[in-house]
Amino acid sequence: MLHKHIGKIAAILAGLLLGSPLPAEARDLNAGFVMKEMSSKEQYAYVAGVIEGLAYSRFLKDRPNEKGMSCIYDWFYESKDKKWAKMEQWFNRHPDKQVGVLLHVLIKKECGA
Repeated sequence: MLHKHIGKIAAILAGLLLGSPLPAEARDLNAGFVMKEMSSKEQYAYVAGVIEGLAYSRFLKDRPNEKGMSCIYDWFYESKDKKWAKMEQWFNRHPDKQVGVLLHVLIKKECGA
Protein backbone atom coordinates (compact mmCIF):
# COMPACT_ATOMS: atom_id res chain seq x y z
CA MET A 1 0.00 0.00 0.00
CA LEU A 2 2.96 2.32 0.64
CA HIS A 3 3.86 2.07 -3.04
CA LYS A 4 0.70 4.08 -3.83
CA HIS A 5 2.13 7.00 -1.88
CA ILE A 6 5.73 6.94 -3.13
CA GLY A 7 5.08 9.75 -5.63
CA LYS A 8 3.70 12.06 -2.95
CA ILE A 9 6.52 11.20 -0.56
CA ALA A 10 9.12 11.80 -3.29
CA ALA A 11 7.53 15.16 -4.13
CA ILE A 12 7.66 16.23 -0.49
CA LEU A 13 11.28 15.17 -0.09
CA ALA A 14 12.26 16.92 -3.32
CA GLY A 15 10.50 20.08 -2.15
CA LEU A 16 12.25 19.96 1.20
CA LEU A 17 15.66 19.32 -0.34
CA LEU A 18 15.30 21.90 -3.07
CA GLY A 19 13.52 24.46 -0.95
CA SER A 20 10.72 24.78 -3.48
CA PRO A 21 7.01 25.00 -2.70
CA LEU A 22 5.24 21.70 -2.47
CA PRO A 23 3.09 20.65 -5.43
CA ALA A 24 -0.63 20.30 -4.67
CA GLU A 25 -0.57 16.50 -4.54
CA ALA A 26 2.30 16.56 -2.03
CA ARG A 27 0.42 18.95 0.25
CA ASP A 28 -2.24 16.25 0.58
CA LEU A 29 0.26 14.07 2.44
CA ASN A 30 -0.45 15.74 5.76
CA ALA A 31 -1.06 14.41 9.25
CA GLY A 32 -4.71 13.69 8.47
CA PHE A 33 -3.75 11.62 5.43
CA VAL A 34 -1.15 9.72 7.44
CA MET A 35 -3.65 8.94 10.20
CA LYS A 36 -6.65 8.09 7.99
CA GLU A 37 -5.22 6.62 4.80
CA MET A 38 -2.09 4.73 5.87
CA SER A 39 -1.90 1.40 7.63
CA SER A 40 -0.05 1.30 10.94
CA LYS A 41 3.04 -0.12 9.17
CA GLU A 42 2.96 2.68 6.63
CA GLN A 43 2.50 5.27 9.34
CA TYR A 44 5.50 3.96 11.25
CA ALA A 45 7.70 3.79 8.15
CA TYR A 46 6.73 7.31 7.08
CA VAL A 47 7.20 8.84 10.52
CA ALA A 48 10.53 7.01 11.00
CA GLY A 49 11.67 8.49 7.68
CA VAL A 50 10.69 11.98 8.80
CA ILE A 51 12.57 11.42 12.07
CA GLU A 52 15.62 10.33 10.09
CA GLY A 53 15.44 13.51 8.02
CA LEU A 54 15.06 15.72 11.09
CA ALA A 55 17.95 13.98 12.86
CA TYR A 56 20.27 14.21 9.86
CA SER A 57 19.33 17.84 9.26
CA ARG A 58 20.18 18.57 12.88
CA PHE A 59 23.53 16.82 12.48
CA LEU A 60 24.33 18.93 9.41
CA LYS A 61 23.47 22.08 11.36
CA ASP A 62 25.51 21.14 14.46
CA ARG A 63 28.32 19.01 13.09
CA PRO A 64 30.61 17.67 14.30
CA ASN A 65 28.47 17.72 17.47
CA GLU A 66 26.04 14.77 17.39
CA LYS A 67 24.17 15.61 20.59
CA GLY A 68 21.09 17.11 18.88
CA MET A 69 20.87 14.26 16.35
CA SER A 70 21.15 11.68 19.14
CA CYS A 71 18.48 13.48 21.13
CA ILE A 72 16.06 13.26 18.19
CA TYR A 73 16.73 9.54 17.71
CA ASP A 74 16.34 8.92 21.44
CA TRP A 75 13.14 10.97 21.54
CA PHE A 76 11.56 8.72 18.93
CA TYR A 77 13.02 5.29 19.63
CA GLU A 78 13.02 5.34 23.44
CA SER A 79 9.60 4.94 25.07
CA LYS A 80 8.17 4.55 21.58
CA ASP A 81 4.62 3.64 22.66
CA LYS A 82 4.31 6.75 24.84
CA LYS A 83 5.70 8.97 22.08
CA TRP A 84 3.50 7.35 19.44
CA ALA A 85 0.37 8.08 21.47
CA LYS A 86 1.47 11.71 21.80
CA MET A 87 2.17 11.92 18.04
CA GLU A 88 -1.22 10.43 17.17
CA GLN A 89 -2.95 12.93 19.43
CA TRP A 90 -0.98 15.81 17.88
CA PHE A 91 -1.58 14.58 14.30
CA ASN A 92 -5.30 14.19 14.92
CA ARG A 93 -5.47 17.67 16.46
CA HIS A 94 -3.73 19.21 13.40
CA PRO A 95 -4.72 17.04 10.41
CA ASP A 96 -4.03 19.76 7.83
CA LYS A 97 -0.38 20.25 8.90
CA GLN A 98 2.69 18.45 7.55
CA VAL A 99 4.05 15.64 9.72
CA GLY A 100 7.59 17.06 9.72
CA VAL A 101 6.40 20.39 11.08
CA LEU A 102 4.36 18.73 13.83
CA LEU A 103 7.22 16.43 14.82
CA HIS A 104 9.63 19.36 14.90
CA VAL A 105 7.35 21.18 17.36
CA LEU A 106 7.13 18.11 19.61
CA ILE A 107 10.85 17.29 19.46
CA LYS A 108 11.99 20.91 19.94
CA LYS A 109 10.66 20.83 23.51
CA GLU A 110 13.24 18.18 24.48
CA CYS A 111 16.01 18.59 21.93
CA GLY A 112 16.01 22.28 21.04
CA ALA A 113 15.88 23.62 17.53
